[in-house]
Amino acid sequence: MIRTSQHTATRRDGGYVLVAMMALVASLLGTGIAFMQWATDEAVQGQHAHARMQAYYVAQAGVIEQGLTWLNQQQAGLLPRTETRLGDGVIPGVGRYKDVRVSPVFGSVDDNSNFSFDEKFRIQAYGIVDSPWEERDAKRDTVKAVLYVQVRSFVDYLYLTNYETSATFPGDVVRFFGRDTLWGRVHSNDWITTQNVGGLPVAFDIVSTTKPSFRAGSPNPAFDFRGGPPRFNAPQVRMPELAESIRNNADYYLSATGEEWYCSINGGHARFYHWPIGTELDTLDAPFVEVNCSPSACVFVDGKLDMRGVMNATGCKLTVGCSQDIRLIDNVMLQGTNPISGQLPANALGPNGSIIGIVSEQWIYIANTWQNGRENQAQGSDIVLTAAIVSLRGSFQLEQMNDVNDPYIGPAPDERGEIVMTGSITQWRRGYVHRSNRGGTGYNKVYHYDSRFRYMRPPCFLGATDDDGRVLLNMVQWGQASEDPVDVAANRRLRYN
Repeated sequence: MIRTSQHTATRRDGGYVLVAMMALVASLLGTGIAFMQWATDEAVQGQHAHARMQAYYVAQAGVIEQGLTWLNQQQAGLLPRTETRLGDGVIPGVGRYKDVRVSPVFGSVDDNSNFSFDEKFRIQAYGIVDSPWEERDAKRDTVKAVLYVQVRSFVDYLYLTNYETSATFPGDVVRFFGRDTLWGRVHSNDWITTQNVGGLPVAFDIVSTTKPSFRAGSPNPAFDFRGGPPRFNAPQVRMPELAESIRNNADYYLSATGEEWYCSINGGHARFYHWPIGTELDTLDAPFVEVNCSPSACVFVDGKLDMRGVMNATGCKLTVGCSQDIRLIDNVMLQGTNPISGQLPANALGPNGSIIGIVSEQWIYIANTWQNGRENQAQGSDIVLTAAIVSLRGSFQLEQMNDVNDPYIGPAPDERGEIVMTGSITQWRRGYVHRSNRGGTGYNKVYHYDSRFRYMRPPCFLGATDDDGRVLLNMVQWGQASEDPVDVAANRRLRYN
C-alpha cells in the first residue's frame, strides 16, 4: 500500500516537472525571440542614426558647395535682396541634397529691421540618404542644414592694414613688439613683422596675411598665439580709395569751398562748424550744422576736419566720413568710458549702446594739442577713443614727431601719454604712434577690440571685399533642422571662416 502510493506520487511529480520544463523552454524561447527582435530594432535604429548623420553632412555639403560658394562670388553691391533658389546636387555613394536656398536676414531673425550694412544671410539645404531597413523595404532619411553668415566689415578686425611700411619714413618697417596685446582679429595684405622686445606680442584672435609667412627676421614663433595658428596666403582685403558707402548714403553731405571743418560731439548731437582756411575758428560766430545722432546719423565732410567730443553711452550711432585729413584734437569717446583701461560703461554694452565710426579718405592724426599731451604732458595727457577708425589712403599716426626737420621741435623726451582705444583701426599703411627719437616721442598703446562690432556696426560703414570686389563672409551659426532665433539675433557662437 505504501509502495503503490509512492509510485503514484512519483508519476505525478514527473508530470509537474515536464510542465515546468515546457514553461521554461517557452519562456526562454520568448526571451530569445524578444532579444532577437530587440537586436533587430537596435540594428535598425543604428542604421537610421547613421543615415541621418550622413543626411546632415550631405545637407551641409549642399549649403557649402552650392549656397556658400554662390554667395562668395557675389559683388558687394549686388547681394540678393530676396530669396534665391539654387540647384540640387549629389554626393556620390552617399546621398543627394536639394532645395538649396539663400535668403537675406533683415537686421536679425525676429525684428524685421531695415536691411542695411549689417547684412546677414541664411543658407539652407536638405540632405537625403536611403538606408535599407529590411530586405524588401527602404527608409528615406531627410535632414535640413542651416548656416547663417554675415557680410564682413572693416570693424571685424582690430588691425587691418594694406602695407606694413611707413609712408612718412619710406622703407621703415613698423613692427609689433612684446608690449602689443592684440585682442581682436588682425589681417595684413603685406608681410607682418614682429620683434622680441619685452617678449613676444600676444594675439588672442586670428592673425592672417596674404603672404606665405611672416617677414624675414621676425622671431619664430612670431607671436604668442592664443587664438589659433596664423593663416597665411589669406585672401586680400581690398582697401578702396573712396568711402563710397558713406558718400552715397550720408544723411548730411557737408561742403563749403575754401573752408575747413570742426566737429564737436556733445551728448546726442554733433555740431559741425566751418570757417575760412587760414583763419581762427570762433565757435560763437562761425556757421554750423547741427546733427542729431539719435538713433543714427551718417555724415560726410568734404574738406579738412578737426574732431573731438563725448557721446551719450546709449541711443546714438554716428559715422563721420571725410575727403581729407582728420585731426583728433581731444577725446572722441562714449560717456562713462574708463579713461585708464578703455572699459566701456555697462549701459553701452546692451542692444541700445552707442557707437562711433571715423573714416578719412586720407590720414587720421592724433593732433599735438595740449589736451593730447603736447610738450611732454605740459598741460594734459592721453587721448581716449571709442571708435572704429579708418584711414583709406594714409595712416593712423601721431602728429609732429619731434624730428630734426619737423616744424615742431619739442622737449626731449616728448612723451605725450597713452592712446586708450576701444574699437578698431584700418589703415593704408601702418603709422607711428611712438618713436624713440629725442629720448622718446609719442604715445603708449592701450588698445582693446570693441567686441560689439561683431553684431553691431557704425551706420554706412565699409564692407570688406576681396580684390575683385567679392564679399567676405563671417560664419555666425550652424544649425540642424531648426535653428535658435535668439542666438542668431544676438550673433552668439560667432566664428570666422
